[in-house]
Amino acid sequence: MNRPQSWSNCDEDIKSFVIKLIEKMKDELDSNLVGIYLHGSLAMGSYYRPKSDIDLIIVVDHKLENKMARGVGRAIALESIKRPTLGDNELSIITKDVAKQVPVPTPFELHYSSEWADMILNNEVDYSKEVTDSDLPSHLTYVFQRGICLYGQPIQDIFGQYPWHLFMEAVISDLEWILENENILESPYYSILNICRVFQLVHENIQKVHSKDEGGEWGLLHLPETFHQLIQRALDVYRSPKLVSKEKRKTGGNEWDALKLLTLRDYAREKLLSS
Repeated sequence: MNRPQSWSNCDEDIKSFVIKLIEKMKDELDSNLVGIYLHGSLAMGSYYRPKSDIDLIIVVDHKLENKMARGVGRAIALESIKRPTLGDNELSIITKDVAKQVPVPTPFELHYSSEWADMILNNEVDYSKEVTDSDLPSHLTYVFQRGICLYGQPIQDIFGQYPWHLFMEAVISDLEWILENENILESPYYSILNICRVFQLVHENIQKVHSKDEGGEWGLLHLPETFHQLIQRALDVYRSPKLVSKEKRKTGGNEWDALKLLTLRDYAREKLLSS
C-alpha cells in the first residue's frame, strides 16, 4: 500500500537521503548556513512516494558569490542523482533578509529541481544575475505555517509572515494558468486537487494553508456531486502505488475524460475568477 508519509514516519531511505543532503549543505555552506526547512507534502503528512517531490528551503546569512553558488548547485545536483525515489528535490536557497521580510519580486540565490539539473551539471547557469521566483512567497508561507526545521534556527526566528492577501493573489495567479485554455488537460490530477485546494482556501477564509490531499477531501464534501467521481479519481491517482515514468507523471499514467475536466474548469472559472 502507498501510505501517506510525513517526516516523522517516512521510509528510512528517504530520511537517510535528506539527512545526507543536509550534511552536504553544512559542509558546502559552512558558517553561512542559517537553517534548512522542509515544506510541502512531506512536512504535511501527504507525501506519496511514487508521485511527490521533497520540498526544501535553505536559508543563508548572506548572498552567495558566483563560485560558491556554482559549487553548491553542483553538489545538490550530484546528491540528487542518488535519490531513492522518482520524485526529485524542489529546493531554493534564499538569504535570511528575504526570509524575514519577503520582497516582491522575490530573489533567490540558487534553485534546484529536475528541470534545472542538467543546466547545473553542464555549467549553463549564470549565477551572476539576480533572479526572482513568483512561487517563493507561497512556499515561504507554507514553511511559516506548516514547515519543519531540519537543521538550524527555529522557523519563528527566521521567517516573517507574508501578507495573506498577497499570498492569495499568488494562489489565484497560479489558478488562472490552470484554468487557461486547456491547460487542465496537461496535468489532470494535479490541476483537480489544486482547484479543490483553492476552493477550500476561499470558502474557509481562515488564513490557513492546505495540502493537495486535504483540498481533494474538502472537495468531496463541499463541491457539487457531479464532480465527486473526478475528484476521487484524482485522489486515487495521487495516492496510487503505481510507478510511472517521468514522462507520464503529469497524467499518472492514466487516460482522463477531457469533457469532465473542462466542465470542472468552467465551473472553477465562474466561481473563483468571475468576481
